[in-house]
Amino acid sequence: MIVRLARRLLRTRLLAVTVTGPSMEPALHDGDRVLVRRRARRVARGDVVVLEPPPGARDEGLTHEGLIIKRIAAGPGDPVPALMAERLDVPPGSIVPPGHYLVLGDNQPVSVDSRRFGYVSRTLLTGRVIRPLRRHTPAVPADPPVLEVKPVMDVGRPCGERERERVAGKGPHAGTGSPERAPAR
Repeated sequence: MIVRLARRLLRTRLLAVTVTGPSMEPALHDGDRVLVRRRARRVARGDVVVLEPPPGARDEGLTHEGLIIKRIAAGPGDPVPALMAERLDVPPGSIVPPGHYLVLGDNQPVSVDSRRFGYVSRTLLTGRVIRPLRRHTPAVPADPPVLEVKPVMDVGRPCGERERERVAGKGPHAGTGSPERAPAR
């Protein structure tokens, strides 16, 4: 009973997320996994968060299905960063409205973030990243071992049983020379 209760609490408060895409590089790479605290009470500038993309962003095809992961650039009451003010068409020194955030990807040239879809409502935040998890590794090794293949031909002609024994060092013909200097027949 206690184990079930603990599992239920963990599932409702924590979420494991796998990062897809390059928008958070170099901090997070494609395939990295992170642990997210759902409904984080405090989210501050610099925190990495998981959120639902704003409805307009998905409708315009700016983001894919599912959650996105970004860094908080400014929160409610913070000044809008200069690099975003121009894109958002607000005067420099404007303040982020209550209940909203501005988010940025760490890899800004490829990231789709608040520079494209504007302010993000607090209601869209799923949670705050609290720590990285071990990277998921497949059960099968990425590079299977290479088998060494030994030729069964010697100087362009098939090897006979005696020749194989001689080369392998077995049988009555062992040690009678190397295959490179085998006598011509």
